[in-house]
Amino acid sequence: MNKKVLVVDLDGTLYNTNTFHEFLKFLLSFYFNDFRLFKLKYLIVLMKLRFLRLISHARLKYEVLKLIRNEAVDFEAFVSELSEYRNEFEEVSDASFDIKILATAAPSCYAELIAKHSGFDVCLATDFPENGFSPDFENLREQKKNNLLKYLESKAVTSVDVFITDHIDDASITQLATKNIIINPDVKFSNWLKENLVNFETRKIT
Repeated sequence: MNKKVLVVDLDGTLYNTNTFHEFLKFLLSFYFNDFRLFKLKYLIVLMKLRFLRLISHARLKYEVLKLIRNEAVDFEAFVSELSEYRNEFEEVSDASFDIKILATAAPSCYAELIAKHSGFDVCLATDFPENGFSPDFENLREQKKNNLLKYLESKAVTSVDVFITDHIDDASITQLATKNIIINPDVKFSNWLKENLVNFETRKIT
């Protein structure tokens, strides 16, 4: 019998915020309080470059992950700070699902902790690339879909029963799921889902 699978997005879905943006604030405080002025200044430069669109979001994430490699960052404290943004979904606590997957473009260094604390069986997130920067190193869009398919194949699973997301970046994954729950969709995403005959329901979260 095929296993019942739940897949949930993180930013804007499980948590009502962009966790990477919150992580940047956390790191600024971490370096400031620890008097790590060189790294603090470098992080500020990176954020300014991104604000001015002089580097991509992927490049910013790569450089930040590179910056914190081998650092004693208290990821548990960061995840604890995010608790105020947590959204509750009955599906996440539904014991009838055999496999619960948190699939996100967020860094795995803290996303895996969120998954563990939230009762997910596995977390598919963005790892630091061992072979240098690549624009598609993030677990995002087609990369996210491909990593999900690869994981499902490893478990001999052929389908997703329920997928919960808020963003059109996950459009290709919605086509894999029997049922999609879309959080606060904008007009563009709603129209795309309808035009592509994707089965979905919407939920409003404030």
